[in-house]
Amino acid sequence: MGRQKILALDFDGCIVDSVMEALFVTYVSYRKYINNKTRIFDNKKPEIDKFSSLISNYQPQVKKFRQYRHHIKDASDYAVILYIIEDNLKVSSEDEFFKIKKLILNKDIERFYQCFYDTRGKIFKDNFDAWARLTPGFNCINEMRRLANEHKTIMATTNNKETAKSLLTEQYLNLNIKEEDIVDLHISTDKTVQMEYIVNKYGVKFEGIHFLDDNLSQLLAVRPLGVNVYLASWGYCTEEQKNFAKKSSDINFLTEENMYSMLSEALY
Repeated sequence: MGRQKILALDFDGCIVDSVMEALFVTYVSYRKYINNKTRIFDNKKPEIDKFSSLISNYQPQVKKFRQYRHHIKDASDYAVILYIIEDNLKVSSEDEFFKIKKLILNKDIERFYQCFYDTRGKIFKDNFDAWARLTPGFNCINEMRRLANEHKTIMATTNNKETAKSLLTEQYLNLNIKEEDIVDLHISTDKTVQMEYIVNKYGVKFEGIHFLDDNLSQLLAVRPLGVNVYLASWGYCTEEQKNFAKKSSDINFLTEENMYSMLSEALY
């Protein structure tokens, strides 16, 4: 192994703001398998072309969905957020969030999970442009493009490769990451396993990986490996998590304004 350096980017909450897309797919799946009489959005039928208009009248519910987004580990967890909103529950910790998840029947969670990806796949096929409009890049996407053009860049995501690669094209994000450089849930949803995979695939040391994620727990998990970790403060992390990262000597705190300069310096 040489002195190679690799920039590893998370996808949701780091490159793209997928909250509105996830909310649409979650709402469709929740109505079908968790509560077909839900009070969320007054149980109005979701249509991808009209979804932005629909949710404009329910901003408190939308705000709560974004508020709990940082708890998501896999797609089934999205059902928990709507369950929390439905019953107006208060959740102040990750433990509480996942205790609530246990209140939902396993068979319903499993069917929700499958419906989530089936729904997303159908939108891909039938109305991709409308789906992409709900999944915009963050304001620092231009800086990410520069970094991806200047340095070896891969994606490390718990999403699936098909979702990510569809938005990397010139028509949408125009981000220079090849399909074969997307490490997704089919490798693992555990970021430590993904880091080990990157080491083996690319012949790089852990110390040569510079990993950017908005999920603090993911960064804390991989840091003991020797990976250089960076918190994307523009993502779904909480103020408490941001303050933790700022005070930590092991975590680099990035803003949309300083991300290019800090990563560019570290990668050269």
